[in-house]
Amino acid sequence: MRPLLTPDRPEAAPFQGPPLSLISEEGGGISLFYGHPDLFALSSLMAAWRLAQGEAVLFLDGNNRFDPYPLVRLAKERGHNPEAFLSALFVSRAFTCHQMGSLVFQQLQSGLSTHQARLVILADPLATFYDENVPYIEAKNLLMHLLTALQQLAPGRIFVVLAPYPKTSSGRRVFFLSHLKSAAKRIFRVHREAETRRTFSISEEKPGTGTWQGVFQYRPMPASRFA
Repeated sequence: MRPLLTPDRPEAAPFQGPPLSLISEEGGGISLFYGHPDLFALSSLMAAWRLAQGEAVLFLDGNNRFDPYPLVRLAKERGHNPEAFLSALFVSRAFTCHQMGSLVFQQLQSGLSTHQARLVILADPLATFYDENVPYIEAKNLLMHLLTALQQLAPGRIFVVLAPYPKTSSGRRVFFLSHLKSAAKRIFRVHREAETRRTFSISEEKPGTGTWQGVFQYRPMPASRFA
């Protein structure tokens, strides 16, 4: 069992997001964090760790998940100017699965080249594919093409995908998460220990078999919604 660094503890090194091995791993690939809806708090730590190294980070937002407040707090705590700190974070939003497809097929490659980013965070991309207004076959085919494109772009970089459990447990679209798991190189399940506690457990499912587990503690900030 490997301990997971928790940034709220004084002994934790600055911006070592969970898990550190994911961020610094050679070879790159797609890493999926799925489970409890509050898992998006992890994205701030992952992005901040790279931003603190002077690197650019690309953030593809599939369900209006971007929240700047934790990043602003982390920047201030480490003596960074928040505006300068966030200037290397590039956020793109998609409100439909077709827009998400356009971000990946048409803009991601140029963004990686232009900004020399090694970390890409895709926050809740599946949310756009759950839209019942888009025919199931159309949504599934688009998702499979999108996952193939991500797999082709991911080597040498870290692509972090954050996906909460589907809101519905019925219907064919519930299997979209399974397709995402199949495309991922590493898979981590995130769950709350108790709804009244600020503690998460993170268990590695792939390539491990539950041998990695740790606890991530966080301090929630006010929710933010950008148009």
